[in-house]
Amino acid sequence: MPAAGSSLVLANTVIWGLIIAFIVWLAQDLRSRRHRHHIASGASASEILDRRLASGDINTDEYQRLCTTLATQPGEPPRGTGSAAGALT
Repeated sequence: MPAAGSSLVLANTVIWGLIIAFIVWLAQDLRSRRHRHHIASGASASEILDRRLASGDINTDEYQRLCTTLATQPGEPPRGTGSAAGALT
């Protein structure tokens, strides 16, 4: 009979351990999910670029270069690069 009592204690410990692990995982997931939502909240690339300039992450030369890059169409070389392929079309 003592073996049955110890197995109940072990099962109870495992169940409580799983419950606590789930609560910890859920709390971490909710925190990271809120952070992901903040990052992907729909801010456009130019808004992010403006924010980076304002915070000092980039200087004005880098800002202007990136603005030019954002203004180009996909597959088109950035303006002012003097690409020969762009001159042929």
